Amino acid sequence: MIQRTILPFVLILLLTGCGKSNDAPEFVEKERADSIFSEAKDDGRNTKKDTTAIPNFPTEEDMSLELLLAGGVFHDDEVKEGSDTKSWMGIFETKNGFLLAETKITMAHAHDAILDETEDDKTGWEIDTTLKDTCLYLIEKIPSLTERKIKTVKVPETILPKKKFKFTFSGNQYTLSAEGTMKKQDEESDYEVLTDYRLYLTANINGKDHTALLVAQDIFDDQMIKILFAGDIDGDGKLDLIIDTSYHYNMGRPTLYLSKPADDNQIIKPVGMFTFVGC
Repeated sequence: MIQRTILPFVLILLLTGCGKSNDAPEFVEKERADSIFSEAKDDGRNTKKDTTAIPNFPTEEDMSLELLLAGGVFHDDEVKEGSDTKSWMGIFETKNGFLLAETKITMAHAHDAILDETEDDKTGWEIDTTLKDTCLYLIEKIPSLTERKIKTVKVPETILPKKKFKFTFSGNQYTLSAEGTMKKQDEESDYEVLTDYRLYLTANINGKDHTALLVAQDIFDDQMIKILFAGDIDGDGKLDLIIDTSYHYNMGRPTLYLSKPADDNQIIKPVGMFTFVGC
């Protein structure tokens, strides 16, 4: 997939991954990418696993909404045929800030530079919006999402293990915190891997702390969890997030977390995820 606005970043402590950040995007065969992902999770580097560890979270099974990116060409199986018949809300970046607005999307078959054998083959999907402002994310429309300006807050892109970031948003106190282990790949190597990473969000509401697990990932391959967007997307005055939950350098996985669909004992819930491959 080619995506113009969002590319996976690399944790400074890890290897560089796909090469220079200014290079033109490259493709890998889908079959090869799937193999890489399996190896990244089961390559023997994390042999002493904590048997009490939380399973990797979130997963596709946890999602209830479709999430897409606009302005790129995606492999055929990364986009559901018929998605253009749904109603969509887009997060748009304008000169006056961020806007949640209803939009139609267009889907057209396009040349997939990796999987298509000839220039005439067009098995990929090119997605665009009918609104002309820059669309960052597309969210399947639900009644709780209405057009509005989105109040945002600046937070660090990366929360490393044993670090915390405290901030105030719409009158509520929040803390992002992380746990995990950095260790050498082997005794003779200077290469370090991050294992058993967990990212948490704590909200102090009416004087009481409520903590939610945002991400749990056992091992990475030249990748790191990144917070892409923080603000009130669903309009309830509470924090919502979009996080790249990818564990591999050749994969992107923006994941939408909303506060309004969360249960009474929750503060935020993952509801949408879009997975694509390609640097």
